[in-house]
Amino acid sequence: MDGDRKTLSRREFLRESAAAAAAFSMGVAAPARAAEETKPADLEPILYGFVGTGNQGRRLLSRAVRVPGTRVVALCDIYPPNLEEGMKIAKDVRTYQDYREMLEKERDLDAVLVATPLHWHAPITIDALRAGKHVFCEKTLARTVEECKEIVRASRETGKFVQVGHQRRYNPLYEHALKLIKKDGVLGRITHIRALWHRNGSWRRAVPEEMPPGTNLALWGYEDLEHLINWRLYRKSSGGLMTELASHQLDVVNWFLEATPLSVMGLGGIDYWEDGREVYDNVSVLYEYPNGVKVVYTSITTNAYDDYYEQFMGDEGTLLLTKETQGLLFREVRAEKLAWERFAHKDKSRGKEGIVLDAQATPDKKKRRGRGAGKQVGGKEAQKDPFYPYYLELEDFFACVREGRKPFCDAEAAMRSAVTVLMANEAIKRDTKIEFTEDLFAV
Repeated sequence: MDGDRKTLSRREFLRESAAAAAAFSMGVAAPARAAEETKPADLEPILYGFVGTGNQGRRLLSRAVRVPGTRVVALCDIYPPNLEEGMKIAKDVRTYQDYREMLEKERDLDAVLVATPLHWHAPITIDALRAGKHVFCEKTLARTVEECKEIVRASRETGKFVQVGHQRRYNPLYEHALKLIKKDGVLGRITHIRALWHRNGSWRRAVPEEMPPGTNLALWGYEDLEHLINWRLYRKSSGGLMTELASHQLDVVNWFLEATPLSVMGLGGIDYWEDGREVYDNVSVLYEYPNGVKVVYTSITTNAYDDYYEQFMGDEGTLLLTKETQGLLFREVRAEKLAWERFAHKDKSRGKEGIVLDAQATPDKKKRRGRGAGKQVGGKEAQKDPFYPYYLELEDFFACVREGRKPFCDAEAAMRSAVTVLMANEAIKRDTKIEFTEDLFAV
């Protein structure tokens, strides 16, 4: 059997051996798990390569290697120290500095995971798709709107999917919150949303005084080691606070509202960290969504008091999701009591008593059968690992590869979130209000 026929046969086997995926309520795809009767050890493993073993890449890689029925066979990074750190997580792998060489030599890969600086998302993702691989790409999808569209086109043309790392979509806390809003109507009509990510620090990483042996910056277009290590601070490689932080939270807004913005305006500047950076060290943005919903987003680097959260405000209540781990529901005084409200676990935040969201509990009285508040959101795994949703999104990615199904957060969904934040940067740059026209989202 020749190499191509062997690869095809193996992939057919992977698809045919898969168990059916579970489903989130409200039609949202749940993190899939193989059926109990199908042991991962009985299946031929999904083979994948991993590109980008920096800080975020290693966070993903350390979760990816724990997913049963998968095996990482190749790592790629242009910076040797990153590659060395990645090899501590993934044992017995082949290593590359050029992802194109990896794609050429590792032809039996089923998938490629991409966790590089933003400006490399589109080239690597598109090349991997055209090489016949499914792709998991970190957020934001790409650095420009046109690059986002090129990725979507490549996915459609090749028949291979892209899943993007908006891990909140796979977090049980957020799914539970969505159910409470959509099905149970605990907020009434949503009128305003506030989201923010506040830090107190320069966002700058230390740069070694000497170039590590084997580093080839010229090959990848970096001016110097500073521009490689601190790529988030330069326009050529980053969209700054909006793409690196806001993209997560605005993706949740689009998801929960089932809509994209109508317009955006904003302010930003380099007003504190005057250290040669090119991206804003603070942004304040106002979006208008359908039905009159207003969304205020801020990200600053000089005060960490508020940390980060998303707050949904309706005429009957407010739902606060803090640091991806805690949810609180505050009901308006004039709102009618919920049938299950008196059984709920309550806590105080900023002097107000709120209902603690519990993704493991249920408001259904018959199912609850007098049990207390239930387990904490996310269960034991989430308590052990604050980044457990990273595992869930990767688990579902590999399940999609095995089963040949479309991922929940695919390239088209991620493109809508990318356009949302990219146009905010444009509005700040041009100091004007920008309308979101249909052609921005059309591919």
